[in-house]
Amino acid sequence: MIKSISKLVILIAIVLASSANSPAQREGFLAVDGPNLRSKLDNALRQGRGRQTRFWTAYAFDVRPGVAVDVEWHNGTTTVSSGTSISIGSKNETRNLGVFFLHEPSDGSIVRVEVFNLDRRREYSGYPVYWLGRATNDESLTYLKALAESNQIGEAPKQSVVAIGLHDDPRVGGMLEDFVRNSKIDKVRRSAIFWLGQIPGHNQFLVDLVRNEQESASLRKEAAFAIGISKDPGAVAALEGLYAAITNREVKKQIIFAVSLDRSEDGLSPSNRSSDDGINFLVKVAESDSDRELRKQALFWLGQRAGKRSLEVLGAVVEKSDDDTEVQKQAVFAISQRAKDEAVPLLIKIARTHPKPAVRKQAMFWLGQTGDERALEFFKEVLSK
Repeated sequence: MIKSISKLVILIAIVLASSANSPAQREGFLAVDGPNLRSKLDNALRQGRGRQTRFWTAYAFDVRPGVAVDVEWHNGTTTVSSGTSISIGSKNETRNLGVFFLHEPSDGSIVRVEVFNLDRRREYSGYPVYWLGRATNDESLTYLKALAESNQIGEAPKQSVVAIGLHDDPRVGGMLEDFVRNSKIDKVRRSAIFWLGQIPGHNQFLVDLVRNEQESASLRKEAAFAIGISKDPGAVAALEGLYAAITNREVKKQIIFAVSLDRSEDGLSPSNRSSDDGINFLVKVAESDSDRELRKQALFWLGQRAGKRSLEVLGAVVEKSDDDTEVQKQAVFAISQRAKDEAVPLLIKIARTHPKPAVRKQAMFWLGQTGDERALEFFKEVLSK
C-alpha cells in the first residue's frame, strides 16, 4: 500500500512538473529539440524555411513582477480583453509570457517581434509556431540584444527592446542605458528610455539626458516622460529642478505634462506626497511663469486634475483682471474639462460677470458644449434680455 502511495505521489509530482512547463505543450505549437536556445532556433529555421508562408519561433522567459500583457478577465458573463497592450505596475500580473519572432520563409529574417500571453488563445495570424521551450535569461537577453543592435529594417529592433524590458534580470537596466548611449536607431533609443523609467535607480541617467542639449528635443522629451512615470519618489522634485535649468520650450512643456501625471492613482506613487508636489508645481507655473504658452500648458493639465485646489487656481486665473486674455481663455477651457457639477456653475459666473468680452464668449462656447440644463436656462435668460 505504501509503495502504491509513493508511486502515486511521484506520478503527481511528474504531472505537476510537466504542467509547470506547459507552455512547451501549447496546442498547435511545433516543439523543436535542441540542447540550447541557439540550436533550437537553428533547427526551427531549417524547418520553417522549407515552408511557403511566414512562420513564428517563440520561447518563454522569466517575467519581471508587476507586468500585465494581453490580459483577459471576466466581468459577469462578459469577457474583457486588453488586446496586446502592456501595463506596468498592474495588479493583474501575467507570469506566463513568450517572445514571438515572425520570420520570412525565404531567408529566415525577422520581420516582427511580439510578447504574447501564453495563457490566452490566439491564431498567431494563421502562421505556424515553432516552440523553443523556456530560455534562460542569458540566452534570451543575448539573442534580443543582438537583434536590437542589428541593422534589421522595420520595428523588430525596437520591439526587441520592449521584450528586454519585460525580463526579470538585474542586467536589464545597464543594457538599456547602453542602447541609449550607443544605438544609431532612434526608435531603439526611445524604447530604452521608456523602459528605464520603469526600473528603479536610473533617474539620474534620465535627468542627465534631459539636460543634454546635444540630444534632440524629442529624445529629451522622452526622458522627461520616463521620469514622470517612474516609481522614484523624487521624480517630481527632479522634474521641477530640470524645468528651472533648461530653456527649450518644447522640453519644458513635456516636463509640465510629466509632472501632471497622477502617479498616486495609477499605483506607481508610494504616497500622495508626489501628487501634492505635482499640483504645487503646476500652480506655480500657471500663476507666475513669464512664458504664456507654458502657463497655458500648466492650466490645461490643472484642468485634468481633480481636486478643489486646482479648480480654485483656474478660477483665480480667470478672475485676475490684469492677466493675459489668451491665458484666461485657456483657463476657461481647462474649467470646461472638469465634471459638470464643478464646471457649469463657474462657467456661468464667468459668462455673466467677466469684464472681457472674449473671455465671456469663451465661457459661453464651452457652456454650449456641456448639454447641461443649467446652461440652457442661462442661455434662455441671456436671449430674453
